[in-house]
Amino acid sequence: MPTEIKTKQTFGSADVAHVSPQFREDVPRAMNIVITFEEALKLHLAIGQTLAKLNSYNRATKDGKRSAVNLCVYPHVIRISVNEAKLPRG
Repeated sequence: MPTEIKTKQTFGSADVAHVSPQFREDVPRAMNIVITFEEALKLHLAIGQTLAKLNSYNRATKDGKRSAVNLCVYPHVIRISVNEAKLPRG
């Protein structure tokens, strides 16, 4: 009988440049946000549209390099919004 092929446990991750407001000490070490397939498609489209806009900027300039995506989580209404942002200076 053939052995089972091992698969990855995640589909990737990314570092976060900035979080606001600052986390308090009692915040959980990790939080899981589970969304339906249909809502994941909406999130995928929103991120793709934001990235397409950011890609139109000249990344050779300081402002172009500071362009970023802001994922805003509203835990009390269980919602995520995708917005354009700028990284803090310095």
